[in-house]
Amino acid sequence: MGNFIHLSQLIAHALSFIIFFFLVRGAFAAIIYPPMRERRERIRAEFDLIEQEKGAVASLRQQYEGHLKRIEAESRERIQQAVQEGQHVATEIREIARKEAQETLSRAREEIGIERDKAREQLRNDTVELAMEIAERVLREELNAERHRKLVDGFLAEVEQAR
Repeated sequence: MGNFIHLSQLIAHALSFIIFFFLVRGAFAAIIYPPMRERRERIRAEFDLIEQEKGAVASLRQQYEGHLKRIEAESRERIQQAVQEGQHVATEIREIARKEAQETLSRAREEIGIERDKAREQLRNDTVELAMEIAERVLREELNAERHRKLVDGFLAEVEQAR
């Protein structure tokens, strides 16, 4: 049994290890535990700060999202107002154009009527002048039946050409 570890030796080694552990722990506890405690508290404080910052970031995000929604709503409203204003302006422009077209048409009809009346007056004057010329020629020349017919036919031909 020389190769086997004896139970009494095993127990002695375990007891000496436990005693050594408590002695080292007691001797170094004043040196090791305070920095570990400080580190633990610092880590806990950093986690708390991170949680607070997460809350602040979430709050800011909600504020920005609300702000963006308000901006989008305002932009939609402005676009709708611009569209309505554009439609109103287009309606006004169409109405003005329609009135101007009616006025132009009325002026054109009046001018046509005036020009037609002038043309009738001119035709009447030309007819009177032609009749006067014919009467003058007749008075200057002696008329016989054939000559009279030629003058009337010529007069009628000139009247047809004038029309």
